[in-house]
Amino acid sequence: MNRYIGISLNDDYTCICINDKTVSRFQPTVIAKDKNEDLWTIGESAYKATLAGSGVIVDKLLSLLEKNGTATISRVKYHAVDILAHYFRELLGKDSNKTDEDVVAVSVRKPNREIVNKLKESLIKAGVLEKNIYILSHTESFAHFVLDQDVSLYNRMVGMFELNNQCLYYYEMHVSRGTRRYAMIGSEPEEEAFNLDILKTTSGGKIADKILSTVAERVMSKNSYSSIFLSGRGFQDTNFATNFMNYICKGRRVLIEPGMFAIGAEIYVKNLLEGKNEDYMILCDTRCNADVSVKVIVNEKAESLPIVRAGESWIDTSSSYEMILDNQDYIDFQVTSVAKPQRPIRLRMMLDTFPERDNRTTRIRMTTEFANADILRVTVKDLGFGDIYPASDKELVEEIDLSDK
Repeated sequence: MNRYIGISLNDDYTCICINDKTVSRFQPTVIAKDKNEDLWTIGESAYKATLAGSGVIVDKLLSLLEKNGTATISRVKYHAVDILAHYFRELLGKDSNKTDEDVVAVSVRKPNREIVNKLKESLIKAGVLEKNIYILSHTESFAHFVLDQDVSLYNRMVGMFELNNQCLYYYEMHVSRGTRRYAMIGSEPEEEAFNLDILKTTSGGKIADKILSTVAERVMSKNSYSSIFLSGRGFQDTNFATNFMNYICKGRRVLIEPGMFAIGAEIYVKNLLEGKNEDYMILCDTRCNADVSVKVIVNEKAESLPIVRAGESWIDTSSSYEMILDNQDYIDFQVTSVAKPQRPIRLRMMLDTFPERDNRTTRIRMTTEFANADILRVTVKDLGFGDIYPASDKELVEEIDLSDK
């Protein structure tokens, strides 16, 4: 039996959801290694081992990974990828529950190509099959969670507040039900983030309530919402936020799920493996927001060759095509935004620095891969034409910025 696992990974806390979208649990994102044995513990157990003097602790594991950092324990240097692999192994219980059927989605704040590759490497080292690994953003995980609810909760705008330590974010989701149904989701950090330790005192709770109320009044204004969601450890108890709750609950439905990102990630992999199609095209920071195609000639007919389709995960989207140049030294691209389908943008990549040859005797390989959500990197390599025209191996690289298309 498959284990569908969603993990929300942050520097201070990790949340995990396994096979049950109603249950999630938090634990500190820390790991400790025993000073004398190859024994690793995580979360609260890591703190206990360190306090007992038997373990050496490492924290801020995600930042360590982003910085290509290392940690020296008992005169042995460990790279961040390996430390996180030990963390994932303990988190997933891979030593005690060996299975190749774990399907894991990890949700992080802002995934880029480098961090995605490192997370996958750590999970593979932890014993998860590469084909069973998916990386999402918190924004996409939020979308999967909301779209799994009753449709009445998202028939208009949906808002969400995330409150964690030194972290306050506001999210919005808009659903379109036109000929091309899509859900557009965005998020932004709020400057008023605060340390959750202030919630330990009554006076601190009042300050936090005032901060949240001010932010809510500013970002929500007079907008009409189907629902408001609250996520993060800061909303595990809302008794401190009387004024804030009164404001957001006025004429609106409010739902609280502190482990929303982990649950959303679990919902995603479960639906994926069970073959359930997405009812809405999701447009967010881990999904492509436009169709990208190349103008080609096939059997003497002009056609558009799809390179990228809107709604696809840019993390898993890449392509490679071989072509022959026919009376041209360029490639024409067309970018069609979902938001502005009537106004496609045409771009041209010049290949005039390639060797000059007779017509139809230059073969090229075009590969595409996203550097991040907005940048599509296109690489074109000269392959020559057999023994007649040897390849020069010259390469051209250009980037298509989709952020304002």
